[in-house]
Amino acid sequence: MTTLVIVESPTKAKTISRFLGKDFQVESSNGHIRDLPKGNMGIDVEKDFEPQYVIPKKKEKHANSLKKAAKKADKIILATDEDREGEAIAWHLVQTFGLDNLKSQNSNLKEKEVERIVFHEITENAIKKALQNPRTIDMNLVDAQQARRILDRLVGYNLSPFLWKKLMRGLSAGRVQSVALRIIVEREEEIKKFKPQDYWTISGTFDATDKKESEFEGALSKIDDKLIPKPGLTDKKEVEKILAETNNCSWKISFVEKKERKQSPYPPFMTSTIQQASWQKLHFSAKKTMMIAQQLYEGINLKKEGGATGLITYMRTDSLNISESALVQTEKYLKNNFGEKYVLSQPRRFKTKSKGAQEAHEAIRPVNIILSPESIKNDLSTDQYKLYKLIWERFVATQMPDAVFDNTNINVETSGTDTKYLFQGKGSILKFDGFLKVYPIGTEERILPALNENDKITTKEIKKEDHQTQPPPRYNDASLVKILEKHGIGRPSTYAQIISTIESRNYVERNEAKRLAPTEIGEKVNDIMVKHFQDIVDIDFTAEMENSLDKVASGEIDKLPVIRDFYGPFEKNLKEKYESVEKQDLTEETDEICDKCGKPMVVKHGRFGKFIACSGFPDCKNTKQLPSKSLNIKCPFCKTGDVIERKTKRKRIFFGCSVWPNCEFATWQKPTGELCPECQSPLVELKSGVKCSSKICGYAENTKPEE
Repeated sequence: MTTLVIVESPTKAKTISRFLGKDFQVESSNGHIRDLPKGNMGIDVEKDFEPQYVIPKKKEKHANSLKKAAKKADKIILATDEDREGEAIAWHLVQTFGLDNLKSQNSNLKEKEVERIVFHEITENAIKKALQNPRTIDMNLVDAQQARRILDRLVGYNLSPFLWKKLMRGLSAGRVQSVALRIIVEREEEIKKFKPQDYWTISGTFDATDKKESEFEGALSKIDDKLIPKPGLTDKKEVEKILAETNNCSWKISFVEKKERKQSPYPPFMTSTIQQASWQKLHFSAKKTMMIAQQLYEGINLKKEGGATGLITYMRTDSLNISESALVQTEKYLKNNFGEKYVLSQPRRFKTKSKGAQEAHEAIRPVNIILSPESIKNDLSTDQYKLYKLIWERFVATQMPDAVFDNTNINVETSGTDTKYLFQGKGSILKFDGFLKVYPIGTEERILPALNENDKITTKEIKKEDHQTQPPPRYNDASLVKILEKHGIGRPSTYAQIISTIESRNYVERNEAKRLAPTEIGEKVNDIMVKHFQDIVDIDFTAEMENSLDKVASGEIDKLPVIRDFYGPFEKNLKEKYESVEKQDLTEETDEICDKCGKPMVVKHGRFGKFIACSGFPDCKNTKQLPSKSLNIKCPFCKTGDVIERKTKRKRIFFGCSVWPNCEFATWQKPTGELCPECQSPLVELKSGVKCSSKICGYAENTKPEE
């Protein structure tokens, strides 16, 4: 008896085949075997939004190969991923083979069993357990996936032509991506409107001369029992008055408090939090994080394990559940490697808070705690090792005791002055590291001297520090995923795709800090969407739609009412906007004349940014690149070209020569136009001054004015 097992990817197939005998044939579908057509919408609105699925040409050969394998097999097991997308892939396979959920309906295929199995991790035990507990395809999950796909098609294929007609050809709009773009554009508007404000903070260095570790720092906290307003003092004259009074007075300790503080570990990772943490700690984009996580899940060749081995549980999850077997294994590992004091008396469990979370799923964790990052480092790529280490340490830390600190708060007051000034000093000493032994999170010890109330102390210095309020930061992958999750927009399987989509459409770009800023065309698309399609870009509306899709997935509601309720008002509004919205002219005049036909050249917008084109188009198709921004500095290498600002394919700014490729001068730092006094290489700008661009020289100068 031959059993055909089908999974999504060749890597997953290779890993699973290790655990199954010769009676099993494991094949890969290579993702979706069928999809909506690329050339048209593929949704029959008149037939209750029936999707018109096709097998793409590039997949026809593979689909036929799978059909032949299915025909020969006595039993078919669909072992695709456990989420909605995986369920849909399994359903498409059944439809492609001409089978229903359980038995054949096609005379070309003999009757045979068709089973669906799911598992959270790719291990021998997990696969065997899944084989013992097969089920049928969950049509609620399939319907939820189809509903999302249909809604996205209805929006994309109807709005894109509207944008072409009213704005510019080549544009597109997406149901969820448009909301993400709006969030980024609105943050940019906040930044543009922001007006910085000067403020000051005051701190003191105090000395208890008869104590060990006698010096300590304190910050001005109150004036005459009134708290200093946040972010600080805004009246410079008041600041100078405080400095004058506090530098010539007596001081005493008015309050001392000592107490123990416990710090608990973070929960294990789920999709959103691993994307945030890997950005913050590893500087991985959401897309890169999910790509590497998929590799770790599907299997890595480990020498000590004898082949492909799955290292982590399923990476698209919004659950914080931990299996009992994983808890037992972790407890044993901690006892053997760290000792009893690092073992909890009871396992620590976490409650999932995400909207629509599927409790049957698990958090992202290592499959086998014994496989520590260091023990398999040589079998992993650098990036695989970094991400696995992050997952392994985060999970192990969840089952370790709290870290314990001894905290001390000291209040220092002026004595014998008309105005009472109170400075506050804070100290913290790590008493027991607990989970920090495995997952350090940047805690810093601050030791204060042993002081008592009414102790007399002296000041070494009272000083001011000037600041400016800062605008809200642009979003990065971590903060954007966090805000999307907070508002219930998107789901674990879509966060990374949302970001990569608006990037690929050139609606946003990354600055030098890899933060997301809208492009000019992104702002224009958002403007037209906000003005004319408010529901599509409304955060609450989109979140409610996600909630409805969750209800479809759980079987609470049917998919058709969700689609109908959306499409009716959307179609009506779209028809009205075609009539009422004027086409926007995005061309900009220039002084340049076309060298081919003599007509004026204009600046136009393309999918990949601005370019210069002849106004006589389509009769004249002359185009040119838009000149790069010049720094009005002669190239220090060739002395002929100018230094201009340029961008890499990944949108990172660098500075090069305008006559490239004839001159290869290039630097990441902005040149000043001056030469190094020691070696005559170009000087480049730093935040604090300038430095020599030569790696050998090392000349640097601090040009920031002293306060």
